[in-house]
Amino acid sequence: MHDLHATLTAYGLRPRALVSGKWIRCATDDHPKKRNGAYRISDDGRMAWFKNWATDADFNIWNADGALSPAKALQAKADTDAARRREAEYRKTCITACRAYWSRLPMLRGVHPYLAAKQLDMLGCGQLRTDGELLAVPVMRDGQIMSVQTIAADGQKRFRTGCPVKGGVFVLERTGASLTCFVEGLATGLAVFSSLKQSRVVVCFDSGNLIEVAAHFQGNGLGIVCADNDHETARRIGTNPGLDAARKAANALGCGIAYPDGINGSDWADAIVEREDARRWIARQILMKAKPFKFAEAVP
Repeated sequence: MHDLHATLTAYGLRPRALVSGKWIRCATDDHPKKRNGAYRISDDGRMAWFKNWATDADFNIWNADGALSPAKALQAKADTDAARRREAEYRKTCITACRAYWSRLPMLRGVHPYLAAKQLDMLGCGQLRTDGELLAVPVMRDGQIMSVQTIAADGQKRFRTGCPVKGGVFVLERTGASLTCFVEGLATGLAVFSSLKQSRVVVCFDSGNLIEVAAHFQGNGLGIVCADNDHETARRIGTNPGLDAARKAANALGCGIAYPDGINGSDWADAIVEREDARRWIARQILMKAKPFKFAEAVP
């Protein structure tokens, strides 16, 4: 096991006695007091999988036939670290350019065609801007702009190249709000915001990011995930991505979940177009399912 131990050490893991047949957590060079490293050795000892959860995107693979020497392992790690530094610098440059771009955009004046088509007004749109005919939405994290989403009149959406969206939100805030609603898209968020006068709305931009935002959110009061109901997708492929993501997010938050049922569309904004009593109906459906936050315990 000497070569494997040297390889793990070269990659920053600090294993004790090597054990085969099960996953073992261990300390790392960057987090010596935690167990951010993990490895598993096959029963015959000829293969191993290992990862530093703080730095590695995927699992590394070691095998006895082509094991890396410590020197090669160190070089591989150095190459990986250099690539990460280049990626971080590129991302930093993109975010800086994005913030400069945002600062030049004029405020939204009047209802944008994308919102007008969904029968939404200017309520909640005070932070939105425009880029020519495009509606511009800030993607925020920790109070800072990290990207911008642009939306065309026909609903086509784009994010700024090279800028991260993971964990980013656009919050429709309201003084004294007692209910926090999590949604995927802007139009859905505006529909919910206009229907529940006591709510703040957290726009997460897509279903995957809904889960990411929920995993890091801390708040109080009542909470609810206002899910998209991708029933047409469910009929085609047998799974409902909007509901699946919403259930995971609601589980992390320990709050309620509500989704629009009985309409042709898939989200709460579609209900605005389809139902004459849409806002009362939305408020009733969501308030019935709202629950106090009870955050799930973090996984060690």
